[in-house]
Amino acid sequence: MDIKRVIGVSALAVTTAGMASAIYQVVAETTDRRRQRPPGRLVEAGGHRLHIMCAGGGSPSVVIITALGASCLEWLEVQQRLAQKTAVCVYDRSGTGWSDPPPTRRTGAYMAGELHTLLHNASVAPPYVLVGHSLGGLVTRIFAHLYPAEIAGIALIDSSHPEQSWRLPKTELPQHRGGTLLQAAQWLVKPLGLQRMAWDLGLRKTDPGWSTHRRASAAELLGFNGICREVCKLGDLGDLPLTVLTSAELDPTYSARAQRGRARFYPAWTILQDELAALSSNSAHVTADYGGHHLNQQYPELVAEVIERLVDQVRPSTGAGGG
Repeated sequence: MDIKRVIGVSALAVTTAGMASAIYQVVAETTDRRRQRPPGRLVEAGGHRLHIMCAGGGSPSVVIITALGASCLEWLEVQQRLAQKTAVCVYDRSGTGWSDPPPTRRTGAYMAGELHTLLHNASVAPPYVLVGHSLGGLVTRIFAHLYPAEIAGIALIDSSHPEQSWRLPKTELPQHRGGTLLQAAQWLVKPLGLQRMAWDLGLRKTDPGWSTHRRASAAELLGFNGICREVCKLGDLGDLPLTVLTSAELDPTYSARAQRGRARFYPAWTILQDELAALSSNSAHVTADYGGHHLNQQYPELVAEVIERLVDQVRPSTGAGGG
């Protein structure tokens, strides 16, 4: 067999496997959506439906804006803790979790606008304490800029900084030139269908999970720098009550190699977090003594505690009690 024929057969086999993987994954995701009913409500939000899950009662309403590509399920424990004090809502952005894909491209203004429409249509009344994690911190700042009269306070949980792409050490692929596109491509072409098939057949012990969010993750990653540019144009927060919670240097989920990269990245990260705390003259900055970027899952009691303090701080000005 000549080399051209070998290359042709190999290319055909790879293409066929890729198509089979994609088809199987689409079928599996459709099945998952039917089997896994949304724990919250699907609410119209400007031509598409978003999934929102609320608990507790009272004012101010805490509204959680998740990290890039993240589902509301990652915040269940924090929500359960906070619901003992006030109303708490967490939602899935367009394309993540149980929410429909967006009808237009993802920008920070679009994300803030769809959240505003969602809260109105879901009858979640202001004032809001917005909680933004990672990318959600950028969306939080845009929301506060567009709808300042509805905001009682902000909590930024290891939030992204709009200048981080050029000020942080390059320890991860998206931080390098062209790395964002490569990372998004990796997420999109990952053979999830083949992994899912292996699990369904009992050949794989680890459940690959419900993976509909990978397309939304890739799209949000591709839009990240544009959202950062949007936030760079905004001013500070005046004297709005603000709490910044920064992760610890040690991330317990990291491998030794990844932790070495984080140790190089972390000093610059703390400087950016200090700058976020300086956005308001009425701010508090808390640094976790344990847990990496996903503090909501690794240290939920601390996340809930700092948000509770902020709620207590702003509650007298709202004239409302908890429920």
